[in-house]
Amino acid sequence: MPTTELEQQLSLLARRLSKPVRLHGSSGWTVLDRPAYQALWRIVEEGPLRPTALAGLLGVDLSVVSRQVRALEDAGFVSRNTDPADARAALVSATEVGLAAFDRTRKQRTEVLDEVLARWPTEDRADLVRLLTRFNAELEAAIAHRQALSEP
Repeated sequence: MPTTELEQQLSLLARRLSKPVRLHGSSGWTVLDRPAYQALWRIVEEGPLRPTALAGLLGVDLSVVSRQVRALEDAGFVSRNTDPADARAALVSATEVGLAAFDRTRKQRTEVLDEVLARWPTEDRADLVRLLTRFNAELEAAIAHRQALSEP
C-alpha cells in the first residue's frame, strides 16, 4: 500500500474518531470534544490525579488540561478535591455521574466496534490490534526522534 493511501486512510480514521462524544449525565446529554473525553477516560482509569499528572499522561500542556477539566466539572463528571498528601494541590476525580456516563458511553462504543468486527475472523482482529500497537509505538518513537533533532 502506498504511503499516500495509508495517510488517507489514517486521516479518515482520525476524522471519525475526532467526532464529539455524547455522554448521558444527570442533567441529560452532554457533548464532549474528543480531548475532554480522553481526559475523562484517564481520570476514570488512573484517577484521582493531579492536573499536572493528567497533562503528562495526555501529553498536553497544563493549560489544555485545565480547560478540559473545567468542561468535565461543568458537566458534573469530575470534581476537584484537596490532595491529602499536599494541601496546596488538587486531585481530580470522576464523580458517580461521571463514572456512570463514561461506562455507558464506553459500552456503546464497544458495541459499535464489536458490530464492525463481528464478521472478521479472530486472527484478523488480533492482527489489527497487534499491528496498530506496533504502528503507534513506532510512530511515537519517530515523532520523538524528529522533535529531538529539531530542538536547539
